[in-house]
Amino acid sequence: MITGVNSIKNRILVFFLAIFFIPIITLGLFSNAVYSHSIEQNANEYTAQMINQIQSNIEYYLQSVDNVMYYISQSQDVVNYLSDNSTANDNVPLEIRTRELLSVYAQTSPEISGILIVNSRDKYLSNELVKKNRDPLLNEEWYIEAVNHPDVTQYTSKPIGRNISAYSEYSADEVISISRTMRHPKTNAITGVILIDMKLNKFEEIIKNNNIGQKGFFYILDKNNDIVYAPVNPIIYRINNEWFKSKSDILIKAINNEIFEIMGETSLKTGWRTIGVFSIEEILEDVLNMQTFAMIISGITFVLAIALAIIFTNSVVTPIKELTALMKRAEQGDLEVEFEDSKYKDEFGVLGHSFNHMIKEIKQLIEMVYTEQRNKRNADIKILQAQIKPHFLYNTLDTIQWMASDYGAKDIVQIVGALTKLFRIALSKGKDVITVGQEIDHIKSYMIIQKARYEDKLDYTIEYDETLLDKTILKLTTQPIVENAIYHGIKQKRGTGNVKIEFLKADNNMIVKVSDNGAGMDEHKLNEIQTMFMNENIRSVTSENGSGYGICNVHTRIRMTYGNGYGLQFFSKVNEGTVAQITLPLLES
Repeated sequence: MITGVNSIKNRILVFFLAIFFIPIITLGLFSNAVYSHSIEQNANEYTAQMINQIQSNIEYYLQSVDNVMYYISQSQDVVNYLSDNSTANDNVPLEIRTRELLSVYAQTSPEISGILIVNSRDKYLSNELVKKNRDPLLNEEWYIEAVNHPDVTQYTSKPIGRNISAYSEYSADEVISISRTMRHPKTNAITGVILIDMKLNKFEEIIKNNNIGQKGFFYILDKNNDIVYAPVNPIIYRINNEWFKSKSDILIKAINNEIFEIMGETSLKTGWRTIGVFSIEEILEDVLNMQTFAMIISGITFVLAIALAIIFTNSVVTPIKELTALMKRAEQGDLEVEFEDSKYKDEFGVLGHSFNHMIKEIKQLIEMVYTEQRNKRNADIKILQAQIKPHFLYNTLDTIQWMASDYGAKDIVQIVGALTKLFRIALSKGKDVITVGQEIDHIKSYMIIQKARYEDKLDYTIEYDETLLDKTILKLTTQPIVENAIYHGIKQKRGTGNVKIEFLKADNNMIVKVSDNGAGMDEHKLNEIQTMFMNENIRSVTSENGSGYGICNVHTRIRMTYGNGYGLQFFSKVNEGTVAQITLPLLES
């Protein structure tokens, strides 16, 4: 035993030395490639995250402008001003109120430079913008695009050449133009077009503080690959925007004798592309320094590893010796052994505690086996006593049937007879499998009782292939399905309901079909039943009133007995009825 423990000590020492030595070789041979790839990948991930963040922030501000457009279009003063319902008497006050409304929205939204509304008769109003000449605004490109694409926001960068000027005289390079149609809040008819100039300084605030290294930057292109916003950087003028062919690109390009990686992502809202550019050479400058530093650290670590490995192996071997001796005694039958786990505060203390717990559990298991054997003998006696109870029930029902016959109550005789047969087949002397003939008798007895209850509301037919009568079937397979058809199909139907039970042969399988013309189920309910069958957990899927318990029980018993290829399926349409199909293997009695 001592030799074995010493062998473990040597293996642990070699193992720890190998653990520290192998990384040193790996760092020396592969660190450059690994670090380079890792840093480049991290840069890509960081750039992608920043692009997504920039897009999200820009879309947030654009959405705020969309909200302003919507609120303005729903204002009653704006609707009256643009519609034909305004009169000459209230034009001036209405125009003043409408202009004040536009001014309020412009003042409360610092990102907005100007707001203009115009209808199909070239009647327009603005807080900041005015026509340059008498040419109609209806011929403006922003107006035509909005009308041709109703309810879709149009974005135009550098809106040059418009028949519009601003009182504050801001340039086209300082804003983007946003336009869309307006609709009447009641009739939903298009009442005109709204135009908002949004300041680009919001984009500058979003982008300027984001960079990748000293030479990296971000900028934005519109759908036509024209620059919406870009920081001042000489590299940007060397980038050909035609390089971007798809919605998401990663390009490696040499610019000014330096390798740059260029990433782009297109916004689904605006169609604009956010571009991230960074220098690969700049990012990889630190790799060599990191490699040198890693080699120095590895050398120091290797020296320390030798000393630590010796100390560690000694700390491991001692508790292993103690545990080995105790396990040897336990193997020989001594269950009074105990490891002093209080001496160790590490994993060996936990292992020793588990060993003590295992010995305790073994002792308890021996006691439990003895107790179970004693309880089993008592249970056998109780089972013999319980066998008397079904016979007492049968005898009592037979007595009631004879008494009803003496009084001429034929309907009671029929129901009691059906109930007696129902109980006899259901119990079946404890057997789980009965013949198909017995299953059919069980269904007939059940339907006699249900027919007596529902009278003319319920009709039923039972059809079967006579060659199936001697085949076997799980007990109580069909009755829960029939019960489900009555309570959830026929009972919910007005007028007489019909239930048809069929026992059919299909190749090597037996098909049991239960059809009704009741209320039926919608797609949502069918999906719930399918989910219930997939979960096979009756408690978690049945409702408070127990709906679904019987069919889930049947499906689960079939799959547990015969396998996943068998079970229960439902086909149904609302107000047309339901078909429940049970697939079983064709087995001899």
